[in-house]
Amino acid sequence: MSEGKNREGLLLPILLPLGILAVIGLVLFGFSRVLLAISHNAATVVALVVAAGIVATAAFVASRQKVTGGSLLSMVGVTAGVAMMMGGLAIVAVGPEKKAEGGGEAQVVALAAPAGAAAKGFDQSTLSVKADVPIALEFDNQDPNVPHNVVIFDGPDETSPELFKGALVTGPSKTTYKVDALPAGSYFFHCEVHPTTMKGVIDSGAGGPAAGAGPTLVAQGISYDTNKLQLPADTATVLTFENKDANTPHNFAIYEDDSAATPIFQGDIVTGPATVEYKLPAIKAGTYYFQCDVHPTMNGTLTVGETAGGSGGGSGGGGGGGSTTATPSAPPSDTGASATASIAAAGVEFDTNTLSFPANEPVILTFDNQDDVNTTGPHNVSIYADDTLAQNLFKGDLVSGPATVDYQVPALQPGTYYFQCDVHPTMTGTLTVA
Repeated sequence: MSEGKNREGLLLPILLPLGILAVIGLVLFGFSRVLLAISHNAATVVALVVAAGIVATAAFVASRQKVTGGSLLSMVGVTAGVAMMMGGLAIVAVGPEKKAEGGGEAQVVALAAPAGAAAKGFDQSTLSVKADVPIALEFDNQDPNVPHNVVIFDGPDETSPELFKGALVTGPSKTTYKVDALPAGSYFFHCEVHPTTMKGVIDSGAGGPAAGAGPTLVAQGISYDTNKLQLPADTATVLTFENKDANTPHNFAIYEDDSAATPIFQGDIVTGPATVEYKLPAIKAGTYYFQCDVHPTMNGTLTVGETAGGSGGGSGGGGGGGSTTATPSAPPSDTGASATASIAAAGVEFDTNTLSFPANEPVILTFDNQDDVNTTGPHNVSIYADDTLAQNLFKGDLVSGPATVDYQVPALQPGTYYFQCDVHPTMTGTLTVA
């Protein structure tokens, strides 16, 4: 008998802690299932309440004169009860954690706002995602001390219903936006702070880009190989763009008409020789205008759908169109322009960052581009109401240097304005009209 009692006396101190640990492990496992079943905010509240219950129970047990095994088991039981009760209440009151619409693991998509994005835009104007799959949009704002964000619309422009609005991020900083799954289609996005320059299109398609094979366009000799293109209506398409001009930047952009005021698609600028694929969004049937944004004399007519033969936006000759407010040639004698001013570009800089025009009077602005186009690309002078670039007052044609042109600037009202080179937005200045 004494040997049996001795054995029990030896086993009890070993088995009791092991049993308590096993019970604690089961409680923790069950409690973790509860926390994972509810939203992270509710899980935090439940965990804090349970922790407070554990501390209170432990304090009560410790305050007793004698702590027995039964007291410890009671503490474990109370803790488990509090945990299960709080978890159950959270599930009933809050409900299980909601997954992003469309279910499944989120697809990761990267988008950046580089330094100077307010003038240059996002690093990409077209994003491709899988349809009906949640999106983890990794947004990298590299623009120091400037706030940007991403807003997504259910349609071709900002007048469409808003689907998602990301919090503003002041650079340099990164964040990940959680975007619900998008059905197959095309969606417009922009930065709400700089909506006119920072914008693009999201192509959502089953299993990848909702785009089919499309035409090929070649740029060579500062000219496209065709001034007529045709695309199917309401169908995203891949256009293969080949830039054969060495050390010369080109792109392909689509506009509603030859005023180039309303862009439908603006491809990234490509320095040749290089070939890229532009993922074009679905476009409604109609006749549109396309051009190279660097060399607007490269242009043409885009026919979408069954509307062949329409007169539409382009010049049709690959050499007209472009800016409607500036002509790189001497003004005719009957323009009424008498005031003059001058500015030069050299070393990717204007020779002055201030200009003065008389008020309410047309001005002949002589622009001397001294930079070799093969080294720096073309330059121009454009005038805006302010540095947000929201309202363009005059857009000079791009000039491939070295060359000198006369811009005909229309009369402006008294005030202070902003000017820049659209190809190199770091070339800027202030225009005073008085």
